[in-house]
Amino acid sequence: MKRFASCVAAALALAACSPQVYPLYLEVRQPSSSGLDLSRKTMGIVYMDSDSPADSTFDRSAASALARALEEDYFSGAEEVGLYHTAASDSVSLEKMHTLVMDTGKDVVFLLSSHLGTARSDGSLPVSTRLSVYDSMGEDKVHRYSGSAILPAPGGADAPSQPEVVGERISARFLSKWKTERFSFYYFDQILSDWEAPIEHVEEGKLAKAIDAWAPLVKKGNSLQRACAAYNMAMAFYLLEDYEM
Repeated sequence: MKRFASCVAAALALAACSPQVYPLYLEVRQPSSSGLDLSRKTMGIVYMDSDSPADSTFDRSAASALARALEEDYFSGAEEVGLYHTAASDSVSLEKMHTLVMDTGKDVVFLLSSHLGTARSDGSLPVSTRLSVYDSMGEDKVHRYSGSAILPAPGGADAPSQPEVVGERISARFLSKWKTERFSFYYFDQILSDWEAPIEHVEEGKLAKAIDAWAPLVKKGNSLQRACAAYNMAMAFYLLEDYEM
């Protein structure tokens, strides 16, 4: 009986010293529907200089619309996607995409080429588009897409232009998908004076401040407490996308 009581007391003491879990739910960026993961990569959009000035003008506007959509998704709206042009060609080789990566200095290059049909009496416009994408940080291959559509006449002054419609449609394939994921942080409610502040910072989304608050705890307390502090810091660095901690 005495041994049983000692075991129960030890178990209760262990439970009392166990860490508590604070769950944090975040929307996490996933690869686009194209399968390409474009996060944390620089991008450039190159359109072809066609023999038809109308085609080139159309592609320049479509490329601008595509750039804006990518900037809104991956760069919080900052103008980070470069726009370039190159001579027209009937085919696009892997070597050509390698050259464009070198010329632009970008990780990912989109090469856009469109051909316009004859505008119809109702203002609609037939268009066919080819897109080649090369991710220099991914698989060494050219991803090719093509399609055609009859674009309706613009609906009004505030409506997107026909090339803007094409750029926005293209972008849908390359925008991020998002998934809700659960991340756990550990704390000890028996010593809240040390552990309460960093958890409050996490609740407020101030992960950098939480890291500063956990840093002293890595050298304080028992081995379990130090390990939890180190884990929390590593998780915060991960969420901040700072992988060189």
